[in-house]
Amino acid sequence: MLATDLAPGMLAVAKQRIKAANVHFQEQDCQEPSFPDSTFDAVFMSLVIHFTDPRRTVAEMRRILKPGGLLIIANGDPTVLGGMDRFRWLMRGFYYGLTRHRTKPPKGITKNLMSERQLCELLVKFNFKIQSTETFHNDSRSYNMPIEYIKAEKI
Repeated sequence: MLATDLAPGMLAVAKQRIKAANVHFQEQDCQEPSFPDSTFDAVFMSLVIHFTDPRRTVAEMRRILKPGGLLIIANGDPTVLGGMDRFRWLMRGFYYGLTRHRTKPPKGITKNLMSERQLCELLVKFNFKIQSTETFHNDSRSYNMPIEYIKAEKI
């Protein structure tokens, strides 16, 4: 199993948390992965699509997936949060990015936010078949953003 991230700080956190012997860690840019075409049976992306050019990222995920391969995306959509809750979410992200992961959030972090519907439409444009969507809510704090999981098959 391979776990990748562009940020060395995030890879360090993952290495600390994941102790399984069969997981290998590698610095990679999901918009320019170095893997050959049709390498993977499945790809899981967690809370990353909004840091990228979504069209370019989906195109690359399609390229590196085998035919029939699965793309599973955990997507946060802070646009469902109202005024102050959205502001708190954004400030918390900056704070944790700097203190926990020692990385500054990229410029334009909110520029490519996509709703579940928008992301599903993009996946369909790139010849993915949506298999399922599910949204999880953590209501312990009003500023906790719902996380949408989208499972799509490369057709």
